[in-house]
Amino acid sequence: MKTRTSLVVATGVALAATAGIAPATASGGHGGAKPVVRVIATGLDNPRQLSYADGNVYVAEAGRGGKKCIGEGPEGETCIGLSSAVTKIYWDGGAWQHYRVVRGLPSGAAPDGGFATGVDGVSARWGELWGVETFAPPEAGVPTTPPWNKLGKLLRVEQNGDHGTAEIAADITAVELRYNPHKAALESNPYAVLALPDGREIVADAAGNDLVVVSPHGKARPFTVFPDHDKHETVPTSLALGPDGNLYVGELNGLTEKPTARVWKVDPRTGKILGWKSGFGPITGIALNDRGDLYVSQLLQGVVTKVSGGKRTNVKVPFPAGLAVDPYDGKVYVSAWSVADRDGTVMEGKKTPGGQVWKILGF
Repeated sequence: MKTRTSLVVATGVALAATAGIAPATASGGHGGAKPVVRVIATGLDNPRQLSYADGNVYVAEAGRGGKKCIGEGPEGETCIGLSSAVTKIYWDGGAWQHYRVVRGLPSGAAPDGGFATGVDGVSARWGELWGVETFAPPEAGVPTTPPWNKLGKLLRVEQNGDHGTAEIAADITAVELRYNPHKAALESNPYAVLALPDGREIVADAAGNDLVVVSPHGKARPFTVFPDHDKHETVPTSLALGPDGNLYVGELNGLTEKPTARVWKVDPRTGKILGWKSGFGPITGIALNDRGDLYVSQLLQGVVTKVSGGKRTNVKVPFPAGLAVDPYDGKVYVSAWSVADRDGTVMEGKKTPGGQVWKILGF
């Protein structure tokens, strides 16, 4: 949350007004056939990262801010409130249903509820559910009493129907404040989380330009520091574990007219950078299927790109963010209209739909 400026950095919305609104249609696919898009959840508040587990899709809702507005700057005020949540989407009774597993978490947004940040990352594995919450420094005017003390933290979410709770599991921002691994400005915005099979969690600190690893006992430490390239900081936004056992990291560093953003490959044991794949606009979500095909959300291009071997195909998705793949049937799930709350936001003088999650078949 921090300030409106860092909200913009985290979501890429500084450039969003020039991107236009992508149509909700599909193109590309295998053998000339067009993938099929289904909307499986609507009424979401700034849906961001996704996680698939046991037939369910979990989505981090960054929220819609609140009534108390703080700060003034080029992007205007940030309005704060307890509107962030983690939501479960599931198939029941012949239809997709969803409910908020845990709610009432800190959120900051534009006055109309768009371009929020809050709980931006979620990861489910083996019955455990994790979320990660952005950070705001005390000088920003954000409260520090509970539940605002969850800012900058890794959260363990206990599911109990729609009465779940979120407890602090580790302090991610404290790693930035203590070590400043990237040695640039002292900034933190925990933005994505991935639970690993060995019980550790990896958190991408978008403002810190690094990854933080959390042990099964809750000890957080620096893991991977990403170098600048093309005279810009990396800004890691998304995480996935590949079938090769390696960690993949998407970054925001890239422009629509100059697609230089990378998907980095990282050794999950040592944190060493093993390589990267470039040629993307700002990335806000990644996923891999069991064949190693890579899916990439390009926020400002308004597409999800599939990279299979040397071939790239696209499906148009308006302001896509988090991605997840069903390991059994390969269906792809993506957050759409990810910079809008449930009522939509105004861009280029037009009101957008509210936040959604889509399922893409045949992609």
